[in-house]
Amino acid sequence: MRDILPEFIMESLRDRYLAAVSDAESTFGMNSGDEDALTGALGQAVAMPRNQKFSTPEGLYTVDIGYTKLRGRGKNAPERIYGSDGIFQIRIYDANGNVIRSKGLPFQSKKNWKGKNRKLSDQVRDMEQYTPGGIVIDFNSVSYGACRAKDVIQAEGDRTRIKEDGKLHRLGQLLGDDFLECEIGTLNLFYDPVKELYKIDGGDFHVITTGIEMPNNALQRTSR
Repeated sequence: MRDILPEFIMESLRDRYLAAVSDAESTFGMNSGDEDALTGALGQAVAMPRNQKFSTPEGLYTVDIGYTKLRGRGKNAPERIYGSDGIFQIRIYDANGNVIRSKGLPFQSKKNWKGKNRKLSDQVRDMEQYTPGGIVIDFNSVSYGACRAKDVIQAEGDRTRIKEDGKLHRLGQLLGDDFLECEIGTLNLFYDPVKELYKIDGGDFHVITTGIEMPNNALQRTSR
């Protein structure tokens, strides 16, 4: 994203993700009865007022951040099929509202993850099969951690092994650094909430979304 977005916006988005995770961590005790509630609290913390404006030398940028979650209950629940609870998304628009960059980061989450979790390992295998490049979020009362889905598969769902290998990081770090710097996630990945399908394209999607409207003169930068 750095090849498209001014440094000021990159830093603002990074700060937003870091603050959102910190805010969500502070509400763990109020939402710890249910993983969906923890995920929802994280999404609400990330959410910003619509049409957030950023004025830069390149022009005016409009940023929208919202939150929804993949359906996890009922017949043919998408979460059971795809293995993911949801997806973090960054979308960049030109002045005409056209998507010129879209990147998605699927995630699975677990509360108080300890030791080896075979169910999690199976879920992550499904997630990597359908939407490679995702992460696993570790909700706990101390801090919210995260690691790459592929590391969970290699460790067969063993959190202790992942932590000992130095592959368990702070969630804010993975979102504010690795995701924004395009080191994790999948280009043009989005989720269609009406058809309940993951797709590779531009367009309207799902879950934790960041939309950025960018000025025309910034389009002259090289696209990654």
